[in-house]
Amino acid sequence: MNWNEFLPIPPIDSAQKYVVFQPHSDDAVWFAGGLLLKLAKEGKDVTLVTMTDGCLGSTDVSMTRERLVEIRREEDQKAGEAIGVHKHLYLVFHDGSLPHCGETTAAMVRILRQEQPDAVLAPDPWLTYEAHQDHLNCGWSAAESLIYCNLPLYLPELPPHDVRFIAFYLTSRPNQFVDISAENEARLAALSLFRSQFTPETLEMATQYLNLKASELGEAHGMRLAEAFKVLTPLHLHTSVDSESL
Repeated sequence: MNWNEFLPIPPIDSAQKYVVFQPHSDDAVWFAGGLLLKLAKEGKDVTLVTMTDGCLGSTDVSMTRERLVEIRREEDQKAGEAIGVHKHLYLVFHDGSLPHCGETTAAMVRILRQEQPDAVLAPDPWLTYEAHQDHLNCGWSAAESLIYCNLPLYLPELPPHDVRFIAFYLTSRPNQFVDISAENEARLAALSLFRSQFTPETLEMATQYLNLKASELGEAHGMRLAEAFKVLTPLHLHTSVDSESL
């Protein structure tokens, strides 16, 4: 049985309106920047949601949490503009303290019902060896939000909304690949806007890694440079024993 024919998975670029959940300010550029640039070129509507305030993400001993929050939001705004984001939303969760589902899921469902996207992007919570709970909880909650978003008795003050699919970035089990050969230079330039995140040495390392990974994925799938995603519909996110292999 070909389960992809039974429950087909839409192409990642087949939506018109996207909501992208990122646990921290640089995650979407890091792991989906090429795709987001491509969607912007195609006239798609992209709303970026930064889940946490980034108050912990510095090794500078002279930095304060309050100052870092301001710096990260300014960098986030600039990077979002550089990759073609239409709207940028910020939630109030603290860096390192994003709740597992519950309150996080409710916040996401509110956004999805207000923005009414066709598709959602989020980090893959099934990534083996991922130790950062903000990443895992962002991904779990995004997946769960697709289950509850169309149920009228969940948060009944807002009308339900159907999301067609979710695309998990930062995944080790991809099922779709996006050619980012024309977008690679711009995504790396957007990443470099997070000046508080990198030293010159770590930015060089990040650039090398992204180029090598994009080249590896591209070579394996007939492209020069590529990004990888796991795309699933809401029906694949509950009682489906086949989703892992799709």
